[in-house]
Amino acid sequence: MSRTAQIALALIVALFFSLTSNASGLEDRQGWAGGLVGITVPNADNSSSRLAYGVTAGAKLGSEYGLGAYFLNSSKKEDTADFDYQLFGIQLSYHFEGEAAGAFFGARVGISKVKVALAETSPTNYGIVGGYDHPIGERLSLGGEASYMSVARGSDNGVNIPSFGMINFLASLKFWF
Repeated sequence: MSRTAQIALALIVALFFSLTSNASGLEDRQGWAGGLVGITVPNADNSSSRLAYGVTAGAKLGSEYGLGAYFLNSSKKEDTADFDYQLFGIQLSYHFEGEAAGAFFGARVGISKVKVALAETSPTNYGIVGGYDHPIGERLSLGGEASYMSVARGSDNGVNIPSFGMINFLASLKFWF
């Protein structure tokens, strides 16, 4: 079974079991851990949209601010060469309360692993994220996020990998504690 099918199956099973419980707000929950899956669109030369998947985890610092971590992976054989990247780092976020409970926005910064053909480098990445977590159970949320991430240029044994950006549209399933 492919990784994409495994992720889709896990999301369906979690959704099925969560619908049997009473959905309530997540305002009292301070931490989260979950999975991400969706589309990423890099603006690098000779690249196209592709599947991306990853994980996120974090905790609220008080009621509105959050500190967390993210990991996002995408790989695809393009027309000219393999183009793979992994982004991981920290996220500082603001979580709305009241009428907009569940919505959040934040900033991300971290390290990347970028591989183009045989060249591999580890430049920094940074960007912004915004999304919404809809409670589907006492401890589960189903949501989505959109982000813009920029990856700095890098060099490997004289081969330069230019900087590039990407827009990500991801669905999320999070466990809250």
